[in-house]
Amino acid sequence: MPSVKALAPARIKWAIELLAVEKSSNVLEIGCGSGVAAQRICPLLGRGAYMGIDKSPAAIKAALARNAAYTKAGRAIFLEGAFNAADREPALFSRILAVNVNMFWTGDGAEIRNVRRLMHRQSLFVQVYEPPAAEQRAKIASALKQRLAPFFGAVTTRTKTIGGAALLGVVATGEPPSRRAN
Repeated sequence: MPSVKALAPARIKWAIELLAVEKSSNVLEIGCGSGVAAQRICPLLGRGAYMGIDKSPAAIKAALARNAAYTKAGRAIFLEGAFNAADREPALFSRILAVNVNMFWTGDGAEIRNVRRLMHRQSLFVQVYEPPAAEQRAKIASALKQRLAPFFGAVTTRTKTIGGAALLGVVATGEPPSRRAN
């Protein structure tokens, strides 16, 4: 496996910490970029697997190069294109990660519904943001809590400042209250 890891920004390191990867985790990263997070997640997986999706052809090319040993071993796959839950089986992933993916807090919630479709009851959906201004963390946190609440039983927001970077972390898990009542 690769011996030289790319320097990971604080937001990616914290996102992986919040993701709580287990050896059996099946991880989906939406907006995987050049594969820096994948390079740190794949060594944590035992029988689990990693899938990264990104719209940028250049990012996917870089992710494939950075994680060639993991893709060759069948532990990681990278797909170029927009996130589309219809392309995947339901309840497939135990961990879903998105770092600085704005569609979840700026959209109408359809993307969150699609993410939820890919998760089982105990799955985690972790989002980390590094907004340009620390003041934006509250606005993003509020929007995410509102959009995530109908789909998850628990939504936790955390803020952290690392090396001057003002970060927001959001972890969503569990069945929504309406499903638990049935």
